[in-house]
Amino acid sequence: MLSHDDFRRNEEKGGTPGALAGIFPMWYPLDPAVEKATLDFYLRLAPEYVGSPMLSPLYGVWASWAGDRMLARQLLEEGYAELIGERYLQTLEMSPVKFPDKPKSGPFFANLGGFLAGLMYGLPGIRISADDPSNWPVRPVILPAGWRSIEVERAWIRRQPARIVARHGADRATIEFVQEKGRHRRAA
Repeated sequence: MLSHDDFRRNEEKGGTPGALAGIFPMWYPLDPAVEKATLDFYLRLAPEYVGSPMLSPLYGVWASWAGDRMLARQLLEEGYAELIGERYLQTLEMSPVKFPDKPKSGPFFANLGGFLAGLMYGLPGIRISADDPSNWPVRPVILPAGWRSIEVERAWIRRQPARIVARHGADRATIEFVQEKGRHRRAA
């Protein structure tokens, strides 16, 4: 899948991973072979884009979905960790490592939101829908190298407290609704 008709890798901004954004966070349905080829193609272009605003924090998700845990860890470092500024630990617009001539501007919420969306939904493979929440986890869990799990102790899902657990290597993440101690729950 290419970004547009007549796409050329060497065009201006050719490394922009627009097609990958179609895969996640937009969840555009693709044949698995096309998805894999698209991930592989644009991940090879990552050095041209990573560290830029908006989509850089999602590279760890895309590399994980491609099955490359080492690359996922590296791209999370370059695509998000390098965007954390020393002053107040704010998320910057661009990587000062890749763009040392640019002013350090932040907080840049698109990068922060991209990282959180990748952490909560992309890496666990959770696709929110009108379906029962137990069916939201739709992909095997492949986490960046060195990561064992992502655990969210409390998430509110349809006005109920839930716990989300995504363990590396699991067929799917799990979503469990939890009963709060000492609280009465109203019937729906």
